[in-house]
Amino acid sequence: MTRFVFDFVLDHPDETTVKILSQEEIQSTQNNTERHTDNLCPYAVPTVKEIVKLIDDAAGFHDKDRFLSDLFCCGAISVSNTVDLLQASEREEHYKQIMSHYSEKERVAMADIFGKLFGLLTSVVYDDGVFSDYLGEIFMNCNMGNKSAGQFFTPYHVSKLCAKLAIGTPNKADGKILTLNEPCCGSGGMVLAAMDVLQNDFGINYAMDCFVDCSDVDLRCVHMTYLQLSLAGVPAIVKHQDALTRKLYSVWKTPALVFQYPRFKKFICYT
Repeated sequence: MTRFVFDFVLDHPDETTVKILSQEEIQSTQNNTERHTDNLCPYAVPTVKEIVKLIDDAAGFHDKDRFLSDLFCCGAISVSNTVDLLQASEREEHYKQIMSHYSEKERVAMADIFGKLFGLLTSVVYDDGVFSDYLGEIFMNCNMGNKSAGQFFTPYHVSKLCAKLAIGTPNKADGKILTLNEPCCGSGGMVLAAMDVLQNDFGINYAMDCFVDCSDVDLRCVHMTYLQLSLAGVPAIVKHQDALTRKLYSVWKTPALVFQYPRFKKFICYT
């Protein structure tokens, strides 16, 4: 597997080097209908539409639901195994088991799709990056919502409004760590919206001053949340857990948490 590189921009460049987007351009970017290449991100940011098409083409004769689940699982494992060495061997075997069901051509296609996902999800860490629940959008655009389970991911603008109302005005005391708990995290959209508000409305560096504990009973949602929070640089522990019975199945630690473990260890709970 390709080595995961954790890339996070903390310095803000001189304003004269940044193109100021109009409201129409911002809305267009949020809708992800076009890409802006003249920004701080060093690569062309893939679009949700582009990725959904690749998934439709690559799924082929496979059940699309299973293909998408395997894509998220293998993506999560490829990130986790670069930092969580205690669980790497077991997860690597699971990765190999999943890949054994696909042809070489399909594996290449899956790797290409994950490369696009990687580019899209890491783009938010740049100063002009646009936050959104990209995996939630991809999931719903692939018609993967579970109607019988009432599984529909909240539109990002609604998540952001909820975050603004819930957060209020946070304290910015030096060294204070803000904590957030999300027991039914879905694809992680609510958490991302909270990080968006903390960073862009209050100037809080969530990569250093926030800790997130989240969980979901749906393993696919765990993988989606883990990918989105990992690639956005959020210190978080993501649990595959039943929120009602508290039964715990697995734990996923984001790179930002592992890299700063001494700073956040007192907040970590495995129950």
